[in-house]
Amino acid sequence: MSARMLPLLAGPDLRWIGALTDVVVRGAGRPWRLALDEIEAGAWMPDARTVPARRLSAAVGALRRIAGGRPYRASLARRARSLVLGVPALTADDRTARLAAAGVVLDLSSREVEQLLWADLPRERPIELSAGRPPEPEVAALANVGLVQRALRRAHSIELRVRGDAGPLLRAAAARGLLVTVSLDGDQTVLDIVGPLALCHGTAVYGRALGTLVPLLGACVDFELRLRAEARGQAYELVVASPVLLPEAPTPRPWKLVDALARDLEQRGFVVDRAPPPLANGQALACADLRVHRPGGAVALELVGFWTSAYLARKLARYAAVGVPHVVLCVDAARACEDDDPPPGACVVRFDRRIDADALAQLLA
Repeated sequence: MSARMLPLLAGPDLRWIGALTDVVVRGAGRPWRLALDEIEAGAWMPDARTVPARRLSAAVGALRRIAGGRPYRASLARRARSLVLGVPALTADDRTARLAAAGVVLDLSSREVEQLLWADLPRERPIELSAGRPPEPEVAALANVGLVQRALRRAHSIELRVRGDAGPLLRAAAARGLLVTVSLDGDQTVLDIVGPLALCHGTAVYGRALGTLVPLLGACVDFELRLRAEARGQAYELVVASPVLLPEAPTPRPWKLVDALARDLEQRGFVVDRAPPPLANGQALACADLRVHRPGGAVALELVGFWTSAYLARKLARYAAVGVPHVVLCVDAARACEDDDPPPGACVVRFDRRIDADALAQLLA
């Protein structure tokens, strides 16, 4: 199967992105619908029709994320519609009078009422440029995030190779409950991730969770993402490799569920190692979320979101390969990707939103 690079935005695209941004800047304060109509008409740049549709759509999506406006005063907009809409206003005087009457009730001017009527709908929200004109590289970087996320939603499997510190990606993948097998290959950390289309159900939720990893790639100096997918019966591979124009990676946030579990266990007298270092043996790599000390020996705790019986078996095999005999897997009861039971002999605790620390403490005692 031949692989090809996923077409992303780069330096040569900044010219038309600048012209596209000018359309949005000119429409500041007006409904997004007007800017979108102008973009669709294709007169915003002499050779606008030559811009690939997918890249154009990604850039427009990025601009809407930057300047899309807030869905503010949604309840007030619904109230305004209830006062203004109804029997057709057949004359301009009738229309003006109805807007004025609604304005009296809402304590707004007629013009404000008219602007408010549909302001809770995305296309009718006013364009907001609170930070001024967005730079072209910022628009391109955000558009690239959208393009990669779109490709990931159609993937059966993903291989992500990272040189350097892969810790933020590993913790983020765990916090999102992704089906990930981690290994070492020389100086690279390899994440083999199950794609959304390999699942029987929950593909949309899983795909959104997977897409949230893409902004974190901005912190990776050297990476290669290879995804395998199928369209119209034809299998294909797409590759994204650094350097890529991406936004600055967001600041990593602690996983609240793990912090809450550690705190609950400490309150019950256990000594807990938070964020224990990964353990490796050859290519095998195991990453526990917590290590709990007890008289019979330390126990590795790992929280698992999406799961199958085979996935849990592979995870336990990695712990065995790195010499960790005592492992407890806390699995999300709502995210089983199949109707499988956990593998035989596995020590598994199911949870729904929050882990029952009392039940887990009894298991660890």
